[in-house]
Parts: sequence; structure tokens; C-alpha cells
Amino acid sequence: MSLVRPELAAWLRVWREPLVWGGLTLAGLWLIWRGYAGLEPLSFILGLGCFGAGLGLLRDAVRRTRLSQTSPAEGVVLIDEARIGYFGPRDGGFIDLPAIAAVEIVARPHLPPDSSHAWVLTADDGARLVIPLGAAGAERLFDALSPLPGIDFDAGVAAVLGPGARRAIVWRRAG
Repeated sequence: MSLVRPELAAWLRVWREPLVWGGLTLAGLWLIWRGYAGLEPLSFILGLGCFGAGLGLLRDAVRRTRLSQTSPAEGVVLIDEARIGYFGPRDGGFIDLPAIAAVEIVARPHLPPDSSHAWVLTADDGARLVIPLGAAGAERLFDALSPLPGIDFDAGVAAVLGPGARRAIVWRRAG
């Protein structure tokens, strides 16, 4: 028997990474204050490091959490080195990271709201790989796509959270 309500436990499970980095950020602020107050000068420097690292990691963790769906969707995502694969009940395929020409997040209005957004990866040859945000392993796409220069995950978060947003181009190869 748990003392925590199931809804709160589910929320904590989803937001655990941002909560950890938020705690590191707060610990850094506490150390900065402690060092600034003259209690321990070394803690000021340590606090700056903790605060900077925590803030940077917190930003990415919040984006990653917002781009992942809590409700499961069909299919499984496989990421192996620079190759992204999706195995779904109706479609699937593979795309190599260097061959990606565009990354989008699109709304799929014909599906229930909790699974209504998907990653769309377009290859140089025009082949498209559509991956629901709630597919098993889709949360790892954030890390897999991060090496693309200038990728704008904030646009994807806005498409998922914004009212009426139908599509967001997260990244497109220049030229």
C-alpha cells in the first residue's frame, strides 16, 4: 500500500528528471547565498557551478518531458547509433541521422488528444517516417536529434502545448 495517491505518483514519475535538476539548481542558489553571506567562500564558487549546471540541465529536461506523451501510442522506436527506426502496426521504417532533411511535429486530429501529435522525419530522398510522441522509446528522439545544428525543440513544445497549432518545423537542413 502506498501513501501517495496514484495520480501524484504518475505525475512524479513523469516529471522526476526536471525535479532532480530543479533541486540541483536550488542547492546551487543556497550555496551561492551561503558563500555570499561570508560563511564559506568556497561554497560560492561551488554554488555557481551547481546553479549553472542545474539550470542548463533543467531546461533540456523540461523540454524532453513536454515532448513525451504520458499515454502510450502504437509502435516502438529503436535508436542505434545514427539510425532511427520505428516499428508500428501499420507502417514503419528506418532513417539515418545524416540523411534527415527536415524534422517536424504535426498534429493528427483524427486521433484522441493524448496521442494526437507525431514526429515527422523527412529524408533527403523524400521518404517520411511518422513516429507518434507516445510510442515506446520516442522520448529518446530528443537526445538522438540534438546533434542537428540549430534544432529548435521549443517550436515543437509550442506545437504540442499551443492551442490550434497544426505543425511546427523543428529543423530543416539549410540549402
